[in-house]
Amino acid sequence: MQTVAQTAPTRKAPRAYYAHLYDEAGALAKVDGEILFMASDTGALTAIEPEHCTFLTVLGEIGLADTQQIMDRMHGGCAWIATHRQMEVA
Repeated sequence: MQTVAQTAPTRKAPRAYYAHLYDEAGALAKVDGEILFMASDTGALTAIEPEHCTFLTVLGEIGLADTQQIMDRMHGGCAWIATHRQMEVA
Protein backbone atom coordinates (compact mmCIF):
# COMPACT_ATOMS: atom_id res chain seq x y z
CA MET A 1 0.00 0.00 0.00
CA GLN A 2 1.32 3.45 -0.89
CA THR A 3 0.90 6.58 1.15
CA VAL A 4 -0.03 9.88 -0.42
CA ALA A 5 2.33 12.75 0.27
CA GLN A 6 0.84 15.45 2.48
CA THR A 7 0.83 18.90 0.97
CA ALA A 8 1.39 21.95 3.12
CA PRO A 9 -1.62 24.25 3.40
CA THR A 10 -1.33 27.23 1.10
CA ARG A 11 -1.39 30.77 2.39
CA LYS A 12 -4.11 33.07 1.11
CA ALA A 13 -2.88 35.95 -0.99
CA PRO A 14 -3.39 39.32 0.67
CA ARG A 15 -6.20 41.42 -0.74
CA ALA A 16 -6.33 45.16 -1.12
CA TYR A 17 -9.12 47.44 -2.27
CA TYR A 18 -9.28 50.88 -3.82
CA ALA A 19 -10.84 53.23 -1.28
CA HIS A 20 -11.50 56.84 -0.34
CA LEU A 21 -11.04 58.09 3.22
CA TYR A 22 -12.48 61.56 3.68
CA ASP A 23 -11.34 63.24 0.41
CA GLU A 24 -8.19 61.15 -0.15
CA ALA A 25 -7.87 58.31 -2.64
CA GLY A 26 -5.82 55.28 -1.68
CA ALA A 27 -5.84 51.60 -0.85
CA LEU A 28 -7.29 49.60 1.99
CA ALA A 29 -5.69 46.37 3.21
CA LYS A 30 -5.62 44.14 6.26
CA VAL A 31 -2.06 43.77 7.58
CA ASP A 32 -1.28 41.64 10.63
CA GLY A 33 -4.92 41.77 11.75
CA GLU A 34 -5.16 45.56 11.46
CA ILE A 35 -7.05 47.38 8.67
CA LEU A 36 -4.87 50.10 7.15
CA PHE A 37 -5.54 52.83 4.61
CA MET A 38 -2.60 54.04 2.52
CA ALA A 39 -3.04 57.39 0.77
CA SER A 40 -2.03 57.38 -2.91
CA ASP A 41 -0.45 60.84 -2.96
CA THR A 42 1.48 60.93 0.31
CA GLY A 43 1.83 57.24 1.15
CA ALA A 44 0.67 57.98 4.71
CA LEU A 45 -0.76 55.01 6.61
CA THR A 46 -3.90 55.35 8.71
CA ALA A 47 -5.22 52.61 10.97
CA ILE A 48 -8.98 52.38 10.44
CA GLU A 49 -10.95 52.88 13.66
CA PRO A 50 -14.75 52.71 14.06
CA GLU A 51 -15.04 56.52 13.84
CA HIS A 52 -13.49 56.43 10.33
CA CYS A 53 -16.16 54.08 8.93
CA THR A 54 -18.67 56.82 8.07
CA PHE A 55 -16.02 58.60 5.97
CA LEU A 56 -14.66 55.47 4.26
CA THR A 57 -15.80 54.33 0.81
CA VAL A 58 -14.50 50.95 -0.35
CA LEU A 59 -14.35 50.47 -4.12
CA GLY A 60 -13.21 47.47 -6.22
CA GLU A 61 -10.45 44.99 -5.48
CA ILE A 62 -6.93 45.80 -6.61
CA GLY A 63 -5.19 43.19 -8.78
CA LEU A 64 -2.61 40.81 -7.32
CA ALA A 65 0.46 42.66 -8.65
CA ASP A 66 -0.75 46.00 -7.30
CA THR A 67 -1.57 44.36 -3.97
CA GLN A 68 1.96 42.97 -3.69
CA GLN A 69 3.44 46.39 -4.43
CA ILE A 70 1.30 47.95 -1.69
CA MET A 71 2.23 45.24 0.81
CA ASP A 72 5.92 45.75 0.03
CA ARG A 73 5.59 49.50 0.61
CA MET A 74 3.72 48.91 3.87
CA HIS A 75 6.54 46.66 5.08
CA GLY A 76 9.40 49.06 4.25
CA GLY A 77 9.87 48.74 0.49
CA CYS A 78 11.51 46.18 -1.76
CA ALA A 79 15.08 47.13 -0.86
CA TRP A 80 14.46 46.93 2.89
CA ILE A 81 12.74 43.55 2.59
CA ALA A 82 15.55 42.12 0.43
CA THR A 83 18.35 43.34 2.74
CA HIS A 84 16.62 42.25 5.96
CA ARG A 85 15.50 38.82 4.82
CA GLN A 86 16.68 36.03 7.09
CA MET A 87 19.33 34.02 5.26
CA GLU A 88 19.27 30.28 5.81
CA VAL A 89 22.10 27.94 5.01
CA ALA A 90 21.26 24.42 3.89
